[in-house]
Amino acid sequence: MRWFLFVCLVLYLAFVARLTLADPSAGQFAFSLADTWATRLSHGRLDWSETEVLANIALFIPVGFLLAALIRRPVLALALCFVGSAAIELSQREFLPTRVATIADVQHNVLGALLGVLITLPVIWLSRPSGPAVTVRGDPVPVATPDERTPCASSSGGKAMCS
Repeated sequence: MRWFLFVCLVLYLAFVARLTLADPSAGQFAFSLADTWATRLSHGRLDWSETEVLANIALFIPVGFLLAALIRRPVLALALCFVGSAAIELSQREFLPTRVATIADVQHNVLGALLGVLITLPVIWLSRPSGPAVTVRGDPVPVATPDERTPCASSSGGKAMCS
């Protein structure tokens, strides 16, 4: 299952990179589609700036979801989404003069990533190991219950529980 999540994440990140790190005309189909759907769903009440905000949020929901599901660390997934979004905006500012880089885009992308991470939380919670566990360096390690322990030979020749 993890390999599937990884492949989905890589493919989606390639889509995000193509959309955000190319000349805007390269992603015209996506921008037109977002504008068309936002106009239809809002009955013409949303202008392009509002559509862009919603598109930036929606763009990172899958990133937050897939990353959190893959690494099973929601806070780290959110932090990585923030770093990725900031890197996109910095790249746009430094290398793509036809793009407009803004802090607001980072905020909207992180909001989308947060929504994706929140959607993932029940999945992470339900897939964690059951029973008593000890945490070692952040990774849960199952603890054997007394009836699961391996018997050891005692000095009297009888069987005793190892401790």
